[in-house]
Amino acid sequence: MAGRLVTRRWIEVDGLERFAVSTALGLTLLAHAAFALGALGLLTRGALIVLVVGIHLAGLPVWREVLGARRWKLGVLLILAAAPLFFLALYPPTAFDETLYHLPFARAFAQAGSLPFLPELRVPVFPPLNELLFTGMLLLAGDVSIHLVQLLATLATAVLLIAWGRRSFSPAAGWVAAAAFLGNPIVVHLSGTGYVEPLLALFITASVYALDRWRESRDSRETAAWLVLAAVFAGSAAGVKYLGLFFVGIVLLAVLRERRVRDLLVASVVVLAVLAPTYGRILFHTGNPLFPFYPEIFGSSAWDPQPGPSRSLEERVTDYLSIPWDVLFERRAVGWQPPYSPAYLLALPLLVFGFIRDPRVRRLLAITLAYSLLFPLLPPDARYLVVVVPLISLALGGTLARWRFRPKVLPALAVLLFLPGWLYSFYRIDREGPLPVTARERELYLARELPAYAALQHLNRLWGSDYVVYGVLLENMVYHAEGTFLGDWSGPARFHRVLPAMGDPEAFHRLLRELGAGYLLLLPDRTPLLESPDWRRRFRRIYADGKAEVYELSPFRGPRALKGRPG
Repeated sequence: MAGRLVTRRWIEVDGLERFAVSTALGLTLLAHAAFALGALGLLTRGALIVLVVGIHLAGLPVWREVLGARRWKLGVLLILAAAPLFFLALYPPTAFDETLYHLPFARAFAQAGSLPFLPELRVPVFPPLNELLFTGMLLLAGDVSIHLVQLLATLATAVLLIAWGRRSFSPAAGWVAAAAFLGNPIVVHLSGTGYVEPLLALFITASVYALDRWRESRDSRETAAWLVLAAVFAGSAAGVKYLGLFFVGIVLLAVLRERRVRDLLVASVVVLAVLAPTYGRILFHTGNPLFPFYPEIFGSSAWDPQPGPSRSLEERVTDYLSIPWDVLFERRAVGWQPPYSPAYLLALPLLVFGFIRDPRVRRLLAITLAYSLLFPLLPPDARYLVVVVPLISLALGGTLARWRFRPKVLPALAVLLFLPGWLYSFYRIDREGPLPVTARERELYLARELPAYAALQHLNRLWGSDYVVYGVLLENMVYHAEGTFLGDWSGPARFHRVLPAMGDPEAFHRLLRELGAGYLLLLPDRTPLLESPDWRRRFRRIYADGKAEVYELSPFRGPRALKGRPG
């Protein structure tokens, strides 16, 4: 609704294109509006309700458009296709990074009503646009609802591919592209988590699409509008994750290549305006606009990235060439993420053909290949490639559209391409078990998925938010602690600083107390302790369940009745 209120005045779009572009722009506008409210200290439930009600009151004419569209058959088809993804998104948050810092960021914003610096997290400040959307969901609903933001972003990306394929190639090309995109198990997995890649992929796809429309447009008003949208989406992608800066460069380079000085100036001004609030905040707090990266340029801090193993040029080249194989079969080498669809590996000869013969396909694959060159420079994680999967999928659909198949061939192929993701969603639902629908079922589910959850809940029931605990190699438990949770690979309480002292109870106790910790949380099978009399004088075990243990540090606070909560 927010996006359509803007686009209806400047560009002519209809049907699926209208939904996809307006949804992408609306998410962008809402994220920036939440940032503005946070900067003013007004990021509250009441302010968001006023914002949402205002958008819908202003959008009454848009509602008439939507209700008059009468695309019910297509809507039902998309709902049926998305049903298992929606179900999968309703499980409580357990993915590593979402409970490590994405949800903790959002919760801290919601509790403060502003945008505080958070030194206890892995990174105390970061591009926050996705987390600001999560903040809105936390304030208006609950933590499970944040998954629906990512699901919406995933489905909007698929719809944009349908519209883009229809416009640039053929209707069948769009459906093939959307099916190939949703046919990736890793895409299905991420659509039901708090990872930021789904929203990043939507903004990037929308930016490249707007750039494509800018090239085609002949109406001066629409040309300017599409250029502004390309710059807004690229800048917003960089406001979600630093990797989005690559696509800011793509937009500016594409405009420069057309030798339109005025357009380059417009795109540059828009990008700077979009980036200024989020990156200005990072710069204000740290003096480094790309914090915590490049400390050798901007100065060192407690959050400097840990150096990875050194690799020779030959090893990096080998890693790069093995990407198509690794993301399918050698997933240990790329972060143990769910696999990609095998369709891309099988279709490599087709994509090479499309690259040679079709300039539209060549542009899509050129962006993908240029971006993929970053992969050997990043920590090995298959998630980083998800953001260009829509472009590869469209290139595949566009290449297939060059041949004249029988009418039912491409629809059947689209179904086959969709099946890996569809079947993976049912596999995941079966593995996750019954959907938790009560507070008790949620507790049992989280305790099963996260070994330290029950121990942490013991502290939550005992002290509420009035405690500080140090978790040993349990950094992803930050979100599930109501009190302050310390312990990570970076920051003042980093493991490299604290864990070497574990063999000396006195030094270990002193260091934890200096950090403000009153409790110690650990998994005994991961960090076994030699409990000596010296240890027992300084650490008293107050909880153990066979999976995790909680120790209280002297001086002891004494007994306290547990709060009346389930579990």
